[in-house]
Amino acid sequence: MGYINRKKTNSIKWDWYEWNKHLFMEKDILPMWVADMDFEAPEEVIHALKERMEHGVYGYTFEPVDLKDNIINWLKYKHNWEIKKDWLLSMHGVIPALNFSIQLYTNPGDNILVQTPVYPPFMSSVKNNNRKLLINELKLENNHYEIDFDDFERKAKEAKMFILCSPHNPIGRVWKKNELEKMAEICLKNDVLIVSDEIHADLTFKNFKHIPIASISEEVSNNTITLMAPSKTFNIAGFHYAFAIIKNVELRNKFKNWIKQSGLFLHNIAGLVAANAAYKYGKNWLIETMEYIEENYKFVREYFEKNIPEVGVIKSEGTFLVWLDFRKLNLSQDELKDLLEKKAKIGLNNGITFGTNGEGFMRMNIATSRENVMEACKRIENVIKGE
Repeated sequence: MGYINRKKTNSIKWDWYEWNKHLFMEKDILPMWVADMDFEAPEEVIHALKERMEHGVYGYTFEPVDLKDNIINWLKYKHNWEIKKDWLLSMHGVIPALNFSIQLYTNPGDNILVQTPVYPPFMSSVKNNNRKLLINELKLENNHYEIDFDDFERKAKEAKMFILCSPHNPIGRVWKKNELEKMAEICLKNDVLIVSDEIHADLTFKNFKHIPIASISEEVSNNTITLMAPSKTFNIAGFHYAFAIIKNVELRNKFKNWIKQSGLFLHNIAGLVAANAAYKYGKNWLIETMEYIEENYKFVREYFEKNIPEVGVIKSEGTFLVWLDFRKLNLSQDELKDLLEKKAKIGLNNGITFGTNGEGFMRMNIATSRENVMEACKRIENVIKGE
């Protein structure tokens, strides 16, 4: 893969000290945290951006006429999901779209169901919009997370909305069809709207397949708002382009009206160009990238099993994020953070930020060079062994 040194590029991941000096305890941290890649974007994306930038005029711009067609073709190719063009609404990011959905389809004080451990903005978006969190804790069994459906059904009776993470960040689960069907059935039974964050949909390992929950049935599709983006897939997160897929006309019109009212109907030139080229030409790049990432995951799993068996590597089925279980060290979360940052000098995402059942865990980003992954593993091994 085309690993790129990103230092001194205002990278949040690599130049974090200039962005937030209080993020980690030591300046010379090896950053293995924020969810973007250290790989060069697809060549066709770079070419398309250069060509557009060389034009020299960057005025108000509408979407490329074939952008939505390219998205539709991608979803058919990658997920065997057929959608219509008018279901697609362009957005400036999945998290803004998540917040808009909360504001549009629920009221202050409503209960919103999420499954932890989960990407922190799921919880903060609920709280920041004065809604109440209902937590369905995922169960870790035999180094693999499962859904507690009894608890899910109890909580769904009180919920107005369910925010699904699929594939799930940080645990790397790619939900099976029967799991998605059961969650969808419970939501339909209890009139719970599904908002499905599927930003990692394209990043599954070889023997796993992502299934968009809205593709399960007509009824589920009409009860689901799907949020997607090319950002994680093609490493173009800095362009802030995403889209919502909403089949239900009433729900879609409500979202479209909000876009008009908020004035967010125009998009960044570079984001549109990059997204269009990525969905049109990015197939081979993604295949190669995911092969490399899966090999990185296998390396981490085997290295820990052999050299640091007291730290568990949770079984993953996709994404470029690895969920590490340090609970056998019997350290408090602050002690664990201190050990990794001050002594090992490695920057991971703090597990407690993903929910209370993230205590004792850390999240590691492996979308980087094999050398960085190896160095991170060695640093963790050395500090645990006291070397």
